[in-house]
Amino acid sequence: MPASPLPSIGDRPQYRLFFDNLNSRFAGRENLTHLVLYKKLPAFIPNLETEAAVVLRFDLTSLAANQNSGGTLSAQSLYDSGSYLRLFYKTGESADGKRKFGASLTFFPLDTDRFRLGYLYDVSWGGTNRSRNESIFPGISSGSPGLKFQYDAESFYLFAGFKTAQIVQAQTILKPGSTNDVETVRVGETNYGFLGGLGADPASLIHLDAGFGYFQQGRFEFPDMRPVAGSDTQAARVFTYGGSARVVLHYGMAAPQSIDFQLYRNDPSAPMMLFKPEVYKADEFAFSLAFEGSQLMQNLHDPNPQKVGATKVQPARSAALSGVIKAGYARIGVAAIYRDLPFVLRNVPGFVPFEALDTVRTKSQSEVFLAGTVDYYLESLRLRPGIGGGVQFPSTFSAESQVGNAPVLRTVVIRSQGNNAILPEGEKRKPIVQARFSLRWDISEMFNAIGWLQVVQDPNATLVTRDPTSGTAELRTFQSSTLFGFGGTLAARF
Repeated sequence: MPASPLPSIGDRPQYRLFFDNLNSRFAGRENLTHLVLYKKLPAFIPNLETEAAVVLRFDLTSLAANQNSGGTLSAQSLYDSGSYLRLFYKTGESADGKRKFGASLTFFPLDTDRFRLGYLYDVSWGGTNRSRNESIFPGISSGSPGLKFQYDAESFYLFAGFKTAQIVQAQTILKPGSTNDVETVRVGETNYGFLGGLGADPASLIHLDAGFGYFQQGRFEFPDMRPVAGSDTQAARVFTYGGSARVVLHYGMAAPQSIDFQLYRNDPSAPMMLFKPEVYKADEFAFSLAFEGSQLMQNLHDPNPQKVGATKVQPARSAALSGVIKAGYARIGVAAIYRDLPFVLRNVPGFVPFEALDTVRTKSQSEVFLAGTVDYYLESLRLRPGIGGGVQFPSTFSAESQVGNAPVLRTVVIRSQGNNAILPEGEKRKPIVQARFSLRWDISEMFNAIGWLQVVQDPNATLVTRDPTSGTAELRTFQSSTLFGFGGTLAARF
């Protein structure tokens, strides 16, 4: 569905370009706030600290929509955003006293979306965010509690932990009082995810990370994989395992970390500044360049008709290069991401859910995009003009079908999980080009205004129309490929 061409007030999904805020779930235009109830006190045991936080996120736009419709609070309006309890045993600290070393045990009693693998948010995995189809547990019926152990030393860290989830899945049973009549019931069963990893700073300019995980994702429900009713066996499990690794070269700035992975704190001695504006210095030179890759293996239903009831382990891969250079008042950012189709569909794996790709009768293409941004801060005017753009080749799934006696290739463009576009018969994907010019004015330390103009060239957008020759048949046709947009934002940060 295209956006309305009429001006309005409010955010639109079409405003977000594919290279926006790659290291956060947020675009920066959301109306939201957090309520954090935080407490930290020394324990009765020497060197042991206790802390806990209740973290609630308010989506104010969703709250207003529910209020005007006369509805009640929804899961999209007010929800947990990483409440936790934490024990920390200090074994040492840095010379300046700003960093503490030791072992910590963090309990997540409600949800563990902040505890995941991967490093750049857009290619991370193992999370439980259902609102963006990012839960590694498909069909999860509630939260995903868990715990994490971590040891931090001066030049390295290591961690291990697990999370659980209730997934509603089918189970075949004998009907009461019958010897051969069966029925299928759906029950909530506990599934587990196990995570571990480590990181090190072998030199002042180099940072290394690696993480590994295994996640259960329910049981197969294909007819040829259901167990015989009354037997002690169960259907085979769907599961994902794999690892991620990262190399970071950095100077003058810390190795990048998404705020969506961090624990919220209201510690007066170490205040946490979220969504803080960029700071520029005339004599500053700093850079960060990160390269990461992920390799997943997913146990899925084998589509080969000769292998009834069999499973197949399918790989899923991604790679990302991201970097930023700051020189005085100028800032340059670059990003490149590769995701094959199985990785794009990693959370509900398979184009046909829970079935491996048929590499003999179908074809797939991986997603690749390149993007760059440049901005410059005019200190005397408090203005920051910027420009960014990129080109994206989206992932696709293609298969041949028979129309009469002729084989016809049909291709589906898959931008993300659940965001698909079916192309007309015989058509192939085309590159998507996006660009934006923006101007930010800092009115005060808490208040800013941003204006932007953007253009999107997407020749893959389609819709269904009536065939003018027959009057009854439906045809898949292309929409207008060029979209212009503009807007202005006033933002206050508390």
